[in-house]
Amino acid sequence: MNAPCSSDNRNSTPLITPRFSTTQCSFNASSNMKMAKINRLFLFFVALFFLGTVEAKYSDAWVRQRFPTIFAATEAPDPARCLEKLFRSYEIKKHVQVPCDELGALDTCSGLSFASHDDKAIVLVFRGTKGTIQLLVESEELVYRNKTQWYGGGQVGFYFARAFNVVWNNGMKDDFNTLRSKYPGYEIWVGGHSLGGSMAALASNYLVANQLVKSSKIKLVTFGEPRTGNKEFADQHDALVPFSYRVIHRKDIVPHLPLDGMDGFHHHRNEIWYNNDMSTPDFVECDEQEGRNCSDAELDWLIKDHHRYFGVYMYYYGARNCTGDPAN
Repeated sequence: MNAPCSSDNRNSTPLITPRFSTTQCSFNASSNMKMAKINRLFLFFVALFFLGTVEAKYSDAWVRQRFPTIFAATEAPDPARCLEKLFRSYEIKKHVQVPCDELGALDTCSGLSFASHDDKAIVLVFRGTKGTIQLLVESEELVYRNKTQWYGGGQVGFYFARAFNVVWNNGMKDDFNTLRSKYPGYEIWVGGHSLGGSMAALASNYLVANQLVKSSKIKLVTFGEPRTGNKEFADQHDALVPFSYRVIHRKDIVPHLPLDGMDGFHHHRNEIWYNNDMSTPDFVECDEQEGRNCSDAELDWLIKDHHRYFGVYMYYYGARNCTGDPAN
């Protein structure tokens, strides 16, 4: 019996494995060279595919046109009144509102799920901090409670993790699964303002870490997101969710809280900083986790810049079902 074909490089396995007979060698040196070229071309096109789908750039026009009103919808008694201003064809699921700490009904967290057929996207958005009481509880727990381990790695603020989990497990998970099964080819957009930004970061991270969504199919956009977790979390988030943009308005104070390094808190990538009133597409992009040429360069932070993004006061505009002057 003839010996099977062999190779000098016995530890390498080609991406496209040649078939051979155990009784007769069927590939000569020329065939092996052709196979190597095929493998190189295969790797080249795979790289092009992933670069084309994952490394998309920030779009001021897309974010400006879509997200301020989407985020305002999380504040609305009737979110559909806001969404109908943006989308010709959409399918809204539940607006989940549940108690998110020991204060019960006095302090709720909220999330909204819908599909935009115009954009072929499933959208998960989270409401920001609502009222002084929630702000005080959130701040106290971030300072005095230990961070909690996160699914994909690293540690995150306890309050952020609990807020995401109660919304996810009380309706959003079922809504997402329903939309995902109906529209498997749609992109996933995740976003939120303030506390909702941290919840959105955790949601996008959770979906990829648990293999519910591919990295190439998910986009994260947040406004005024606080520091959500530690450096380890930031590193693994950057790897899992490459299309991830933290938009910051001028001197907004919230993205600087908790302070950098305080109990290990550290931002994930990428920051988009508008050092202006956001009326024009004039911004600076910092692709580092803590870019010193963006909002970290400012020390005189202001709460007023946290409320309005792209000229929309999201809380008041949403509370009026997106009617009247968006800026007030």
